[in-house]
Amino acid sequence: MFVLLLVLFLLVALAAASFFQHMLAAFLILLALPVFALLHALIGTFYAAFAMASLAILIALIQTITSSLWLLRQANAAPARRARQAELRRSNRSRIAA
Repeated sequence: MFVLLLVLFLLVALAAASFFQHMLAAFLILLALPVFALLHALIGTFYAAFAMASLAILIALIQTITSSLWLLRQANAAPARRARQAELRRSNRSRIAA
């Protein structure tokens, strides 16, 4: 029964999050509210807030690192792409001249 309720709750949270532009952020917030209420009942307000803030900081840190790595990959790939395009232009010019 518990698993069924959990699955239904996740489906409702996903359905509600689909109405927002940033679906992942909305989904995490919709999940965080009941988790915070449960943590508040189990360990108290201060520790629950600290746990949620720690999790949010960890997620933001992981996102920042992955975004930075993606930007570095894009910056390293750009010169190679430009060189290939310049070579292609040169080969097209030689065909036209002939």
